[in-house]
Amino acid sequence: MNWILLALCSAVCTSLTTILAKIGIKNVNSNFATAYRTCIVLLCSLVMCAITGNIARMGDVSGKNILFLALSGISTGFSWLFYFAALKEGDVNKVAPVDKSSFVLTAVLFLIFFFDDTTKGGDPLTIGMLCLTMALMLTGTFMMLPKSDKAQPAGSRKWIIYAILSAVFAAFVSLFVKLGLSDIPSDVGTFYRTLTVLVFAFAIVLAKKDYRGAKEITGKSWVFLTLSGIATGGAWLTEYAALNYVGSNPVAVNCIGKLSILLTMFLSFAICKEKFTKRSLAGLFLLTAGIVLIIVFSL
Repeated sequence: MNWILLALCSAVCTSLTTILAKIGIKNVNSNFATAYRTCIVLLCSLVMCAITGNIARMGDVSGKNILFLALSGISTGFSWLFYFAALKEGDVNKVAPVDKSSFVLTAVLFLIFFFDDTTKGGDPLTIGMLCLTMALMLTGTFMMLPKSDKAQPAGSRKWIIYAILSAVFAAFVSLFVKLGLSDIPSDVGTFYRTLTVLVFAFAIVLAKKDYRGAKEITGKSWVFLTLSGIATGGAWLTEYAALNYVGSNPVAVNCIGKLSILLTMFLSFAICKEKFTKRSLAGLFLLTAGIVLIIVFSL
């Protein structure tokens, strides 16, 4: 199915986003990095609208579209701010599992608002499969979290607070996107929600004067932040195209997107030299098994 391929492409782009951002934000204010990356994403979405010819449909959006896309953008803005703050405080292999746990709340929201699409009209087998998938993924996620170290100073555990807040806001993003894409092309919707995120991000930067020190950012950081923004643009465009695809299962799209954690953790080991425990690897196996299950069931 085309929407499954789009969701898989989104997962690959998302994993690249995390690793590239982790490298790029070294010695860079996380709020400023968010604002800069959003500029790149906005440019990517505009280029895609021009390629598809949908730039002529920019004025076709309704008030409902604008409302939900704006809410999605605001949720994304908060999620990003907390996510990159978490990355500055903790390792990728710690932050990513907590952030990806947002799929549970997202799945519940989709079950409430898109029950027929999500469960094939209330099919008991589909509902059972979704419950099994959620159980496997949630168990795997918790196993991937590091054991608490009471001897560890409180300041060094701030990453988990930021990561949880990132997950909560991220949970609402896909729902608002699905509602906001009604009757409009996904690339047009991506442009408008990215514009909202850009306004949000720059408001934070200007309010906190986080633009100070931009002149000291190295060429390497600019390159990796730019590449991270391009990867994010690719992730959004493909994910929202999958969500907007006729006949797609929104919970399956959301779960497949979490497959990005597999590549993310591999790259964090290969590039960032981060270590993993047997427990975290077992958790990664369960998480992956849950995602594979929902992919196979959706074929």
